[in-house]
Amino acid sequence: MGFSQKIKTFLDKVLDIVFPSNFKCILCNRDLPQDDMIFCEECMKENIFNDGNRCFTCDTQIKEGNIVCDHCKKEKRYFKKCVCPLNYEKLVRKAVLKFKSDNAKYLTKPFAKLIYQRLNEEKIDFDLIVPVPSHAKTIKKRGYNPAKLLADELAVLTHKPCIEVLTKTVLTENQKNLDYKHRQENLKDSITLAVDKSIIKNKKVLLVDDVITTCATINICASLLNSAKEVYACAVARNQLRD
Repeated sequence: MGFSQKIKTFLDKVLDIVFPSNFKCILCNRDLPQDDMIFCEECMKENIFNDGNRCFTCDTQIKEGNIVCDHCKKEKRYFKKCVCPLNYEKLVRKAVLKFKSDNAKYLTKPFAKLIYQRLNEEKIDFDLIVPVPSHAKTIKKRGYNPAKLLADELAVLTHKPCIEVLTKTVLTENQKNLDYKHRQENLKDSITLAVDKSIIKNKKVLLVDDVITTCATINICASLLNSAKEVYACAVARNQLRD
């Protein structure tokens, strides 16, 4: 390949990024007919959305007629409400894991857009955005904190500041390897407030994570934001609780 051809190939790749000729489903990579879609029709038929009757507080799916799940009835929640647009199963789980651990940063914008839409639907108002922290060693290994990527994009969409208020000082066991009880205990004393409380005092704060399962992480984070007026939480997907 000659030099001029190499230049043309490079420019074609740049143009494909800036002005893509086709659009792909973020779950299965099928072509999409228009640029305002992020899921194809086939994936839309799957159980990808966290919809139906859900707990008012933690957004897990519950039986029709109920308002709050059994866990939120029994345990103190330091956040007022959380929202998660997607259901953490199958195709969604695969995509979120790619985003979390496989450098799939291109998923940041569509994931943040989905969260943004749910925040608007629920009319959740907030003053600042706080990402759930990752330990420095985890960030070094992964290259980034997925919650921070989402928080930064939500800051762009909402025109609200994103501040790293929290820091993770202890490298804990991966939450996915633990049951409900041990998830609650695993994070104890591992996250601390990294700034003066005055920064969040009397503010409405939005906590951002990638996945919510038992609420252990966001609940501990919210408890540290006790000088805030209100704390809300959000994530891309909800891993449904099974009593």
